[in-house]
Amino acid sequence: MIKPMGVGRSGRPGLSGRFRWPGWPGWSGLAQRSPVLRSILTLVSGTAASQGITLVLQIFIARVYSDVDKGLFGVYGSITGFVITFAALRFDVTIILPDDDRSARVLQRLATRCVLVTSLLTSAVCMAGARILRDHYHHSGELMWWLMGAGVTVFLVSQITNIQYWLTRQGRFGDIARNRVLQSAAVPVCQLVMGLALHGGLPAIIIGTIAGQLVALLALHMRTPELREPLGDDAPSMRAMIHRYRKMPLLNGPNAVVDSVRNNGINLLIGAVSVAALGQFQLAWNIMQVPVALIAGSVSLVFLKRLADAAPGTMLPLVRAVLWRACLAAVVPFAALYLLAPWLFPFVFGATWHDAGYYARALTPWLFMNVLTSPIANIFVVTERQSQLLAFAVAYCLAPLGWLWLSRLDLMPTAVVLGWLMAGMLAVQLVMALAVARDYDRGNRGTSTPVGPAAPTAPTAPAESPESPESPESPESAGPAAPAESAPPSPEAGEEPR
Repeated sequence: MIKPMGVGRSGRPGLSGRFRWPGWPGWSGLAQRSPVLRSILTLVSGTAASQGITLVLQIFIARVYSDVDKGLFGVYGSITGFVITFAALRFDVTIILPDDDRSARVLQRLATRCVLVTSLLTSAVCMAGARILRDHYHHSGELMWWLMGAGVTVFLVSQITNIQYWLTRQGRFGDIARNRVLQSAAVPVCQLVMGLALHGGLPAIIIGTIAGQLVALLALHMRTPELREPLGDDAPSMRAMIHRYRKMPLLNGPNAVVDSVRNNGINLLIGAVSVAALGQFQLAWNIMQVPVALIAGSVSLVFLKRLADAAPGTMLPLVRAVLWRACLAAVVPFAALYLLAPWLFPFVFGATWHDAGYYARALTPWLFMNVLTSPIANIFVVTERQSQLLAFAVAYCLAPLGWLWLSRLDLMPTAVVLGWLMAGMLAVQLVMALAVARDYDRGNRGTSTPVGPAAPTAPTAPAESPESPESPESPESAGPAAPAESAPPSPEAGEEPR
């Protein structure tokens, strides 16, 4: 018989045991005993708060900006998002690897220099190709001129990620969570203020985005004065660090680039047909990422260490258990979104965003499968099967871009097919993961060279999803191993896309 009430330490009935699973001491007790879990809960709570703030503010932003404004901004975000992926040449990932902090600080400065050079080159390239992009996307003169500021966004977002890696190394996950909340508030608030002041338009949303990202970066700088202290004469040179970690761009870069091509290519292809449709699609994706980030991120973080520590013979049962729990957590909210999204979006965001509700419905199968695949994504790294992961990443990239390029349907039915196509691709990944787990249990390990830190980190969503306590952005999250972050990225979130 299940007792309706627990019994506290005093021996009197209380509420402490009411909803506790047998054998589980409760989140608070586990967090006290496990620093890792405490870090996970800190990041998850910060992510939940930031997602809530973003969701509420988007209601007001959607009434200030038109779908064309959002669409042109999506083009801007896709260009900057692609560059952000490799702006630091992946040297930011290496900050968590050295044994000593001095070497890590050298790597942080190296990553900063790479980001600065990449940002300047981005603005120069955008200036050179601005007229082509203007003619291709809505013949917008504003887009042509404001693309010249793309390098600023690249610098701000990349530096935020850069410093977050340092905070991760220091175990300062509270600072990461607080900055997430700050950024989630600062960017949309600045967008809203500029939109009201300038009566909407692309300049307003870009200026607001940059202002919010600048606030987040300055806050991080204030929290990390140690990064500005002299290194000392005995610090290793940048040349030595480049040589030591020279394989990082080569080993870690391909998945990141392939994933970025997919993410941003989807936006650019939709925008080439209709900028307004891209705006509708962007709103649908950003809102649908809220349940994805909360559910997939939480499950991924909780089970990450168990995947990494699983002994042969235990991996397949663990993977099945993770999939079952992720499915139970996701099936109800995604079923509700599928049924209600066409009515819910115009009701919440205004009649202008009628199509966004149908795009949300079209994306539901894809994002539901994201939730299932994200918790087990790192199995390919844990079992050293990165070659399989890269092969799937290429197919996962070519499938949506090929369909969008070849489709002769209208945009809405094209999006419906896209959602089911990507869901099918992720179903293939599930089968691959189960096969890898079975081989691992049989004693067959892969031979691929691990990509990044020895302990793989949990996947993150580009723009909004939670990150593991080991790293604010996992090396593996750039590929299809982390579909939870595989959204067509927007610079609104201020983080590197996933």
